[in-house]
Parts: sequence; structure tokens; C-alpha cells
Amino acid sequence: MATDFHPDTEQTSLAADIDYHAAEGLDSPEIAPPSDGRVRQEWMMVGIGLAALLAILAIVVSVVAFASSGGSGETTTVVKHASATTAAAAAPAKTPTLADAKGVAFEKYAKVDPTLPAVPAGAVKRFTVDVFQHVTQVDSTLAPTEAWSYAVNGKAYRGTAASPPIVVNQGDRVHITFVNGGSKKMAVNMAHSIDFHSAEVAPNKSYIDVAPGKKLTIDFVAKHPGVFMYHCATQPVLMHTSAGMMGMMVVKPRNLPPVDKELWLTQEEFYLGAPGKPADMAKMAAETPDVIAFNGYANQYKASPITVRRGERIRMYVLDAGPSRWSAFHVIGTVFDTTHVEGVVGHDSQTVSFAPSQGGWVEFTLDHEGNYPFVTHSFGDMVKGAAGILHTTGAPKVAAPAPAPAAADGHAMGAMKADVNATLGEMFVKADTTSVKAGKVTFAVKNAGGAMHGFGIVAAPAKAPGGMLDPSTLVAKGKELAAGAGETVTAQLKPGSYELVCFLAGHYAAGQKLAFQVK
Repeated sequence: MATDFHPDTEQTSLAADIDYHAAEGLDSPEIAPPSDGRVRQEWMMVGIGLAALLAILAIVVSVVAFASSGGSGETTTVVKHASATTAAAAAPAKTPTLADAKGVAFEKYAKVDPTLPAVPAGAVKRFTVDVFQHVTQVDSTLAPTEAWSYAVNGKAYRGTAASPPIVVNQGDRVHITFVNGGSKKMAVNMAHSIDFHSAEVAPNKSYIDVAPGKKLTIDFVAKHPGVFMYHCATQPVLMHTSAGMMGMMVVKPRNLPPVDKELWLTQEEFYLGAPGKPADMAKMAAETPDVIAFNGYANQYKASPITVRRGERIRMYVLDAGPSRWSAFHVIGTVFDTTHVEGVVGHDSQTVSFAPSQGGWVEFTLDHEGNYPFVTHSFGDMVKGAAGILHTTGAPKVAAPAPAPAAADGHAMGAMKADVNATLGEMFVKADTTSVKAGKVTFAVKNAGGAMHGFGIVAAPAKAPGGMLDPSTLVAKGKELAAGAGETVTAQLKPGSYELVCFLAGHYAAGQKLAFQVK
């Protein structure tokens, strides 16, 4: 009888055990070479085991045959199912919405300026990097989360979970003063650290944990050009980075030619726990982020596009800070003339790929007036907030909610005293208010996008299996509107939580939704 067993198998397994034990700092098991007697003994044990297995199988077959020939003539098959508890444990926790955050105080959102900062003056580039803990939203429709962020030379992006970029030139001497909560306002209550991927230093000396209120200095020469990550290296690293402790350091290469505009984008993931509380570790381990954003806040450059000029040369510095998802950065409507990714120079590129912690820059021009979305082309991540718009001067604006649209007879619908002015567009629904009193509610709806959209209202949380809205759950529904068209939609709404949506297939999953409260 053939068998896969061989005495070398045990030898290989023990060698793997030695590697594991060494990695864990434990005593390793000893490997003794097998003797001929031992080999014969192992083969005898295999033979005995196989004989026993055949005997057991024969008994089982006999029992089944006996049962089949009994009075009922039936056999019973027992199937073991996973318990409800196991199934529930495997299901990811739900995404907490703004409606779930009643009574939770959080910072007011303020747009993060995507303009790359200048290199500081002086022979030595000095940066004071402080830590602060705060409660902020990372998506306008979702519950706030406790974020752990960095401030650089006094600059902090409160109201988001972004950390400022640090910019130097290749060859610069860099002096970092790392402060873990320099004042009570920073609200730090635990040890943190900082790790610079751009530096060549001893981690056991420079990337150590620093207690609240304490500081550490790090000195290095920025020898290598590129877009590097800095982040907290305190264990568990996954927890600290997922809470927002990550940022971009740009080391500009020597003789980098000037361009008309330099922008920065850091892509990062957020795993929301209970409203106002730290991130959810189970979601992190399962890699099921609730939000994937550029510069600490989902879709902020869709709601307020980045203004550029037609024909100017644009350089965008991009970092995928992760901690776990890849990025496929793409600007719709153009081709990258040159790309610089992890020391590799390319050209004529449609998309650049970044693994977590990788970065680079792309250069391009926009040949026509218009609105150019930029996204991660991993669309399952894009719909979680990793999208924005480059808006050329002279192109139609897409940011602010539109005024009440005109009715078919040409009279202003504002005269109808709509309770809510709603705007639909590619990947968004906006409204001038997200809270009304119960009763008859009139919505003045405008399609400000370039594609067809349709306004609807559903009870929250929406039923959208596979990202497709269940049409039977629509509380109210308007018409399918062509670009630029408008209408009024009236609904009788009871108190509760709702979502304003685009009901066209796939549009909800693409981000066309807005939390709405009826009191």
C-alpha cells in the first residue's frame, strides 16, 4: 500500500518549529536524526493505524446496513451546522451613522488644504510633531470617532483625522522634536511614538514609546527622494494607524523642476467603533473599513472640489497610508505624463498602484475646462469615500447645493416654499438641511450632475443587498431626471431616521445617499 508518510516529513516539521520558537524567543526543540530502528518502528505504527482505521470503517458500514434493513427502512443523516453565535461573530459590526451618535460632542469639520507646504528655511529643517486625541467625523453621514492625530509645527487638522505633510529637500538635515501631547488641550492619555520611513536611524533608539507629556528628538539626513510615510509604531500598530496616526513626508529630489501647482493626498482607512469611541479592532483584523478617505475625511474634495487652471502643470503627491488596503490612483479625463513611484520613473500612465505605506507623485495637465474626478480605481474602496474632483476655473461648479430649481411653467420653485432643497450629482446627494419636523415635507430637487439621477427617500438603515436599493422600501420617489432637470417631491414622513438617495441602479452604492432626520 502506498503512503505519503516519510521520516523526512517529521524532520521538516521540527525545523519549522525551531524557526518559530527562535522568532518568539523561546527554547527550540532538538532534532535527533532517526535511526534505522526508529524508521522501522514508525512504519509498523503506520501499518497498525491503517488496520485500525479499516476496522472502524467496517463497523460503521455494518451499522448503517443494519439500520437500513430495519422496520422503517430509513437511515438518518446528522448534519452539524454552525451555531448562530458563530455566524453572528463572523458578521462585521454595522457602520454607526450620525443618527446613532446622539449626545456625542465632536469637532466641526474644516476642509483640509491640499496645497503642498513649502520647504522650511534654514540649514537644518526643524519640525515639532505633537500628538493629540480628539473626537471627529471622518464622513459627514457617519458617527464621529475618536482619532489620534499628529500636529506639525502647530498645524493641526481638527474636524478631520488628517495629519499635515512634512516637506524637505534631498540631502537636508532634519531635526524632529516629537512630543506626545504637549498640553492638556491635546488630551493624550497613552504612550505613542513616531516612525519615519524616510530616515535611516536605529528604531530601538528613535522609534520608542513616549509617555504622555514627554518628548524625544530624532536627527537624520534625508538621503533618499520620494513620498514616505510617517506613523505611530506603538503596539498594536494596526490600532494606532487605523485611528489616524499616519502622515506623509515628501523628500524632493535635487533639481526637481517647478510646476504650476503641487497638491498632496494621503489615502487612509477608518474602522468605526461605537460613536465617539476608538476604532474597532475586529473590523481592522477583518479588513472591513467603513470609510476610505483622502486627507482624513470622506469625499471632502467632491463636496468642495480643488480648483486648478486648464493647461497648467499639476504635480500630485500621493501616499497610501493604509493600513491594509492597496490604492489604484487615477484621474478621470487625463493621462499621467510622468510618474515617480518608489524610485521608479514611468510615463504615459493611466493609473499608479501603491501598496500600503507606498507613495509617489504624478504630473499631468488638464486640456479642457471641466470637472475631473480623482479616485482609487478600486471601486469598492472608492465608494467608501476615496474620491474627489479637480475643478478648472470656468467650468460649471459642482460644490454648493443648488438653489430651488424652476418649475415647468418657469416660475421659481422657491415660491412654493420647499422645506428642503436637495441636489443630486455624481456620487453625492446634498441638501440645505438634514432635519425637519414630521408631517408633509416638500423637497425641491435638482439634478446638478451630468448623468441621469432620481430622488428617493428610504427608512434608515437602507436595505441595499449588494449595494442595490430594494425599490419596495422607498417611502417616496421622484422621476428619473436628466442633467439639469428639476422637480418637487412631496412625502408624508413620520418621526425617525431616513436616507435621501438616488434610486437608480448602483447609484446608492456609488455614494448617492445622505442621512436625514425627521423629528
